[in-house]
Amino acid sequence: MSRRLCLSLVGILSVLVALSQTASIQPLVIGGSEADISDYPYQVSVRLETYMLLHICGGSIYAPNVVLTAAHCIKGRYASYIRIVAGKNSIADLEEMGVKVSKLIYHTGYNKKSHVNDIGMIITREPLAYSAQVQPIALALDSPVAGAHAVVSGWGKRTEEDTALPAMLRAVHLNIVDRSVCGAQYLTKDYTITDEMLCAGSEDGGRDACDGDSGGPLAVDGVLVGIVSWGVGCGREGFPGVYASVAHHSAWIEEQAEPYL
Repeated sequence: MSRRLCLSLVGILSVLVALSQTASIQPLVIGGSEADISDYPYQVSVRLETYMLLHICGGSIYAPNVVLTAAHCIKGRYASYIRIVAGKNSIADLEEMGVKVSKLIYHTGYNKKSHVNDIGMIITREPLAYSAQVQPIALALDSPVAGAHAVVSGWGKRTEEDTALPAMLRAVHLNIVDRSVCGAQYLTKDYTITDEMLCAGSEDGGRDACDGDSGGPLAVDGVLVGIVSWGVGCGREGFPGVYASVAHHSAWIEEQAEPYL
């Protein structure tokens, strides 16, 4: 399943519960720990304008007016209802207005069933103001090697069963998993890991991205290597998280972003 937080009534109410229980915030990315945005200044919260700005996905700053995210986060949505919030640790900021968006671009080859080409781009109306808490991240030119240490950040759920998102940014360290090994694991569930995907997790499970982390960054040595896309459950042993490969899509990113740089 894709790792997007469903915007059902239950989902909205669960966010309100999370905001009202900040004294007992639960972890997000499975197995993670609380993080500071200054350590992940490229991380943004993609919000939907309702009666409040509701966090729906993560994203990464590529340029002052360009944010990278997952295609499944923005397909079918209207730019006028999307806001970008950068430089913040918390999604419990009820008075946050965010930066308005002028355009949503998703890969035309995106397929909801196979999850291929799950990459998208958000163009902001006004440039994001860079600071110690707001910075772009470089794109990977090559795919990371198996075993490389990676980190994923976001505001996703602690477990598959959780109904509330945590309020504070958290992060978890993972390892890149060999694509052939990952492919064999997912084949047991009749899923295909393609060349434009990469996998990351831990050998015994327990560390992963989850719902609410979709579109967020997977980084290796401070370089963006993946975009949170999908997986079988969250943190399950034998099923690492699956990400859209940034190296594979670098040409698409550069082509789509060029008019807005």
